[in-house]
Amino acid sequence: MKAMSAPKIAPKTVDKVPTEYLEFDPANPRLIEEGIANPTDEQIIRALADTSDLSEVVQSIAANGYLDIEPLIGQRVGNKWRVLEGNRRLAAIRILQNPAIAKGTGVTVPEVSAANKATLKEVSVYAVTSKEQARDYIGFKHINGPHRWDALAKARFAADWYMKEKGVSLDKIASRLGDNHATVARLVSGMFVLDQAKDEGIFEIADRYPGRKFAFSHLYTALTRSGYRNFLGLPEDWRVDEPQLNPVPKKYLENLRTLLVWLYGSKDDDIKPVITSQNPDIKNLAAVLSHPRARVMMLARNNLAEAHSSIESKGARFESALVNAKQEAETALSQITGYDSEDSTLLEIGKELADTSKQIYTTMKSMVKTSPKGKK
Repeated sequence: MKAMSAPKIAPKTVDKVPTEYLEFDPANPRLIEEGIANPTDEQIIRALADTSDLSEVVQSIAANGYLDIEPLIGQRVGNKWRVLEGNRRLAAIRILQNPAIAKGTGVTVPEVSAANKATLKEVSVYAVTSKEQARDYIGFKHINGPHRWDALAKARFAADWYMKEKGVSLDKIASRLGDNHATVARLVSGMFVLDQAKDEGIFEIADRYPGRKFAFSHLYTALTRSGYRNFLGLPEDWRVDEPQLNPVPKKYLENLRTLLVWLYGSKDDDIKPVITSQNPDIKNLAAVLSHPRARVMMLARNNLAEAHSSIESKGARFESALVNAKQEAETALSQITGYDSEDSTLLEIGKELADTSKQIYTTMKSMVKTSPKGKK
């Protein structure tokens, strides 16, 4: 794709604004994973610390002072300025002004000289009258530009744009973001499915199994496979047309909840996800959902390995087991210097491994000789 330059916004004014009059944007796409309505400053700062390199910004400003080169983009809301672009910088300013606010974020707050702290009193702000006025610039910067959001934040931004700008197509959004149609379509379509699950009260991001980041790519990647689309009652040409809200038919909503729990688990029900890695688990679950007997087994037992093994050929299982055994044996050989020569139990295990390997090879060789393909 041809490289694009960042869109330019036409500011009404550029003002120096005291930082006490700045406020975070509660609709910042980076905050979606927290799933908190009307978040406090502390919650927003914690979310930004989790999803972006906030520590790096704090360290830089502490060492060099606030470099007022790139103005924030803000909208007047009452007597405040809502920061539409530059929330990380505002979070760093708040932390350096009040280090206690960083508690629990993992951000280390360094000492700041009086001179550098003085640079935090006021900063430049581009004034815009609406989010729409700055949308192209913000979207380009964080979707294909130098400060990229994660997939979930990108999807939220693109989906909101698609819903709020009357008559805009995904092609136009993709072009204005400097991305391709297929990528934006996957993001928006996946977000509409996730939004429907939340609106129907069957799944929320905050209910995912604890200790895991929300891997939005699991969902939008899964939806590119027919096994998942059929499980959710989505037509084959679902993503050919412009995406629609609430795409999953009502009678398939229970399947949608089941799928999201398979992908992400559930904190409330203490259920771990069955998807532990996108490759090969997403592919394997798609195969299971496409096979009636394996799908019934998966629904009954919630065991992906067991359900998938029921549709694998014996040849595929043997190949996988043999390759894995070879790799594990090579790993053991690479660590052989760690063997305690006085451990007779391990020596016996090594002998059994050698005997088993010899038996496998001898049997394979005899099958080659006696099979039709092995005849000369």
